[in-house]
Amino acid sequence: MKKRLAALAILASGALVLAGCSSGGESSEGEGGMQSIKMGMAATDTFTAEWWGWLAADKLGYYEDLGLDVEFVPTGGSGDAIEQLIAGNLEAGNPSMPTVGEALLGGQDVVNIFTYSTGAIFGVFAPGDSGIASIGDLRGKKIGVSEAGGGEVAFLEAALRQQGIDPISDVTIIPIGDGGPETFAAITNKQVDAYSTAYNDIFGLQTAGLVLDDLTPEEFKGFPARGIITTSKVIEAKPQALEALSRGTAMGIEFCLANNEACINFLREANPAAFEANADGVSQGLLRFDLSLTQVPPKDPARIGAHDPEETRIFLDTIASTMESSSPYDLDTFLNTQFLDFANDFDRAQVKEQAANYTG
Repeated sequence: MKKRLAALAILASGALVLAGCSSGGESSEGEGGMQSIKMGMAATDTFTAEWWGWLAADKLGYYEDLGLDVEFVPTGGSGDAIEQLIAGNLEAGNPSMPTVGEALLGGQDVVNIFTYSTGAIFGVFAPGDSGIASIGDLRGKKIGVSEAGGGEVAFLEAALRQQGIDPISDVTIIPIGDGGPETFAAITNKQVDAYSTAYNDIFGLQTAGLVLDDLTPEEFKGFPARGIITTSKVIEAKPQALEALSRGTAMGIEFCLANNEACINFLREANPAAFEANADGVSQGLLRFDLSLTQVPPKDPARIGAHDPEETRIFLDTIASTMESSSPYDLDTFLNTQFLDFANDFDRAQVKEQAANYTG
């Protein structure tokens, strides 16, 4: 049963009334006057241990109180999510920003209306006993990746180039899987000297007992990680639905920052396998949640979802540096801000009070 708080659907200046028709004249209402949005989540499990803002908003009824029915659709990953979004099968999604950047620089219509998290999704790692202390030490080494077309490859190549290392001639890149037994064996048997992959994959290896040092360049950790990604067509057709999606998500983030334990329980219920602890009592889910607490909280607590244009520009330049050619883009169009005022116009004190008193 959802814990609903209808008062949270009230603007500071008065009652919120969500319009039933889109700006293009097409109805965006579902049954009973509810608006709807179909949002693709970039994982087969729908919710990972970073995505508590969306999960909490759904569990607590924030979207429903705002007159919005959100259908969260699991996908095969960021690549699948962005393809489905571009094809029009989804109206929003949370693919990783590297995937979004590649689509934008490939000339696709993708728009970020709400920056959810900041920080490196992918990293570069070396065994603790390898003697490799920095990216510069990787010259002449064998580096594992999840797969040849994995999202980490672009960042690995950019990190190597920053140190004057040619990713084609100066290192050997070998696909070794995404953190499972195959990966564990390749690292422990010294088939590779280092490994570049998503942090989620690293957590699986750590819970299996592998000690890895993080070599990821510090400047990569300020890059945008995920957001609410949509298209200009959806913005035109369903602006009120996107407003409600943005505000509900902001409220979910606010709640979880005030009550970590409640949101860990939401996640454990949604994805119990991720929270299965090893012999030391450590789980992938808790490791990922701890990292998310350094990535999701906004720089300005009063501006949840705000973009960082300069970091985004540097990020997109980094992506472009790994591509043979890239299309021009307008940064102001990509970083859409029209929903952020609405997203942040809610009673924070009331959300925090609900979080403090929440008993499940």
